Amino acid sequence: MTPPGGAQRVLPAFAAMLAAVALAAGCAGMRPADDDAAAAATDGLGARVLRGYIRPAVRDLHRDTARLASALRDYCARPRDTSRRTEVELRLGDVAGSWAAVEVLRFGPLVEQNRLEQFFFWPDPRGVLQRQMRGVLASADRTLLEEAKFRAQSVAVQGLPALEYVLHADDAPLLIAQGGEAGRFRCDYAVAVGASLERLAGEIESAWDEPAVFARELAHPAPENLVYRSSGEVATEVLKALSTALHVARDQKLQPALGEAADSARGALLPLHRSGLTTRYLSAGIAAMARLHEAARFGAALPPGSRWIDTGIAEELERVQQDLDALEVPMDRAVADASQRELLVHAGLLLANARAMVDEYLAPALGVNLGFNSLDGD
Repeated sequence: MTPPGGAQRVLPAFAAMLAAVALAAGCAGMRPADDDAAAAATDGLGARVLRGYIRPAVRDLHRDTARLASALRDYCARPRDTSRRTEVELRLGDVAGSWAAVEVLRFGPLVEQNRLEQFFFWPDPRGVLQRQMRGVLASADRTLLEEAKFRAQSVAVQGLPALEYVLHADDAPLLIAQGGEAGRFRCDYAVAVGASLERLAGEIESAWDEPAVFARELAHPAPENLVYRSSGEVATEVLKALSTALHVARDQKLQPALGEAADSARGALLPLHRSGLTTRYLSAGIAAMARLHEAARFGAALPPGSRWIDTGIAEELERVQQDLDALEVPMDRAVADASQRELLVHAGLLLANARAMVDEYLAPALGVNLGFNSLDGD
């Protein structure tokens, strides 16, 4: 199944479009705005993003982690009940989806106290999670289930990928259903992870409440603030988050698994592949970027000659979503399937296009210098 137009033509077509627009506009729309113009263009951005994206996202994550934690407790009380196992899988998928929306916000509360790594330890090219989880499960040390001891462990064994491992690796459903000591420890460990995820989600939601410094200052930047002293700083934060999310989706999640060709693809490098949630998780991330972009309403801040940039970003994200929706097999198999992987190669090119539009065109048009991204080259 080959994407319309062929993946190999995406980048040349994109370059031609940019050249044509720049020529027609005399490059006037591409010059960085002066400070006053940038401030006017981004006024109210933080309040819009907080109200239209951040708060709904963190609220949904807290709700979904609470439901997952409850489902895990019920399941471990009666591990042979298949309906309870089904409920756990349903809630696990919900958390993967709502986490994908919060994961985009790689600033403020999410990066404080290692919350990002605690919730979702990734990427993991050296297999640290698997190695450490095998040690945890082999030891069956029940003191690790105590909250203080649990929180002192490596972040690799605390988050959603660790929970997926406990529930899916090594014939976990059968082990848990049999009710032996190994299965009971797995289930009890899953309950501990579920409680930790709910706690983390609650902390993140509270940190984005109105009285909290990040929420207050993002919505109302001012020179006397501690974090956000101008609307330009808010715009930089939001654009950096969008650019980084595009980078992570392509360079950390998709490309390592794709490899150079089908015979070198490694589906096991994809996040959440054991539970079959990879496609849902990545799709939720693309949808989240589109919602963040929409909530920011960058297009309204651009001069008429530059609004194609904003429209183009939205269209690229929509095309990525279409590619993921068209997959006919789980993504860990699709990367090695000669026809299906073309959809993912095409999606990767579209993600690169979208990031180039954010970094090289949208940011300068808004008077924002994104600078160096520390994730580049990872």
